[in-house]
Amino acid sequence: MKMIKRQRYMVVDDDPTNNMICEFTIKRFNKDAEIKIFTEAEKALIFIKENYGTSVEPMSTFLFLDINMPTMTGWEFLDAFSEFEESLKKQFSIYILSSSIEDFTKEAESYTSVQGFLSKPLKVSNLEPLANI
Repeated sequence: MKMIKRQRYMVVDDDPTNNMICEFTIKRFNKDAEIKIFTEAEKALIFIKENYGTSVEPMSTFLFLDINMPTMTGWEFLDAFSEFEESLKKQFSIYILSSSIEDFTKEAESYTSVQGFLSKPLKVSNLEPLANI
């Protein structure tokens, strides 16, 4: 079995059930993964600013972002995220995680931090290609 290095994951989604599925799937894929889950995009942004902006050692994190959330949408999150320092933004690989059948490719083109799209629920097969990044 291939050794997977410890990785950091962040899930930003207002749906507690999806968050539980994400956490279970990530732990199944990598039992040593560090996972932070936020049901409010605003709180995730505050956490990022407070914990990544001042970090001496850059932290590489995969961030799974829901688009349709009530108080701040995923697009609004990305707008706020794009204002961060470049050194902070480079620490994240953002994937849109959506149950929507809409094609967000056009919108995502303006967000260079978005690496791709994954449909809900998150599957181990979605995570396997990320292990080599």
